[in-house]
Amino acid sequence: MNKPRQPFAMKQFTIVQNDVALPVTSDACLFGAMIQLPKNAHVLDIGTGTGLLCFMLAQKHPDATFTGIDIHPQSIQQAIENNHNNPFKNQIEFHIGDAQLWEPSTPYNAIVCNPPFFENHLPSQNTTRRLARHSNELTLPNLLKHCNRLLHPNGELFLLYPNQNIHQIQTTFAENHLQIQEITFIQATENKPPHLSIIRAIKSPLNIEKAEEAPNLITQNVIHYQTNGQLTNHATHYLKEFYVRL
Repeated sequence: MNKPRQPFAMKQFTIVQNDVALPVTSDACLFGAMIQLPKNAHVLDIGTGTGLLCFMLAQKHPDATFTGIDIHPQSIQQAIENNHNNPFKNQIEFHIGDAQLWEPSTPYNAIVCNPPFFENHLPSQNTTRRLARHSNELTLPNLLKHCNRLLHPNGELFLLYPNQNIHQIQTTFAENHLQIQEITFIQATENKPPHLSIIRAIKSPLNIEKAEEAPNLITQNVIHYQTNGQLTNHATHYLKEFYVRL
C-alpha cells in the first residue's frame, strides 16, 4: 500500500495530492513562479494534475481566468477539491479532458503545460503513472499541433520540457507554427548540466522555411539549488511569494 502523500502548503493555498497521478514537484513550482502571462489572459492548463499551475498563476494574475484539463479523473477530482479550498476559485475551473479532443468556445490567450515527458524510456507498469509520465499518447509534435489549434493568433505557450537540442526543438515548434521566443535552462545545481527547459513561444504564421527569419532567441540559465541544498538567490527571487519558508 502506498504511503499517503502529505499536502503541499503554499503561503496562500494548499495542495492535497493523495489521488493525483503525480505529486507536486519543486521543478513545477519554479516553472509556475517564472511564467509571466499577458494581461487579462484566458489560460488553458494541459495536464493540470493537482491544479498547481492554475493556483500559482491565479495568485500572480488576478485579472486572468484558467481552465485546467487532465485525462485522469482522480486528478481532476482532487484539483476540484483543491479549488474549493483556495482563495482564487472564482478564476479557475477544472474538467476531465484530452487536449487532442478539447473544443473550447473561444481560443486561449495562453497555454501552460508541464508534461513530464520521458520519451525513449521504458513505460511505468502502473497505468495511471504511465499515462501521466509518458508521451506515447501525446508526443511533442502532436501536443504542439493542438496548442496551435487552441491558441489565439499571437497567443503564448509556456512549456516545461526535458533539455534537448535547441535547434531540433525550434524545428519542431516551427513545423507547428509556434515561434520560440525564450528558453530558460534549469540546472539542479551549478555542478550539473541543465535537465529541464522552460520554453516560451508564440503562435506565428512562420513555417520551418521562415524560421531563420525569426528574432534572436533569448536564453538564460537558472540554478535551482546551492550545493548545500538551499535555494539559490535566483530561485528564491521567483519562489518567495509562494513558499511558506521564504
